[in-house]
Amino acid sequence: MTTKHATTICLTLCFFLNVSQLGFAQKGTVEPDWYPVGYGGATWAGEVTAFDNDHRTLTLTHGKGKDAETFVATIPDAPYQWRRDSRNARVIDFPYDPTRSTQTYKYRGSGAVADMLPENGPAEVYVPNPPASDVITDFSQFKGRKIVVFYTARERQVNSQTIKYNDVWRIRVEKK
Repeated sequence: MTTKHATTICLTLCFFLNVSQLGFAQKGTVEPDWYPVGYGGATWAGEVTAFDNDHRTLTLTHGKGKDAETFVATIPDAPYQWRRDSRNARVIDFPYDPTRSTQTYKYRGSGAVADMLPENGPAEVYVPNPPASDVITDFSQFKGRKIVVFYTARERQVNSQTIKYNDVWRIRVEKK
């Protein structure tokens, strides 16, 4: 093996090691799966470093020290349901549109022809909202866990001021 060849292998290995660290990157877009009609596809991944039960927020942090980035996720005051996504990972789903009694999900693929719709999969899935009694009131269970939140940036009026917030409709808790 030549020195040039060994250097190339070493640099390639370093590249893949760095890319694997990005596998849990903070801001991202969705993988192929069924998503609510109207959902833009934004995700944010990080470790839950703080929570506020009264304001229904989780603070996610990605990175360490001066390179750390944070994201505040607003958890809806709505019923939730444990489900499985297309990767068979357990997720917590909240109604994307709480004004409707049933949520409509459409398949969103990667854009590749082979990934347009799973074999024998429906084009749309209708999911009834969970019972009103299933509401998360204590977010301490998430502290220190790595999660991915699926969210939509929204605005609301509070005392004639526009408040921006990140409205979460799905949480995927990564395995410890």
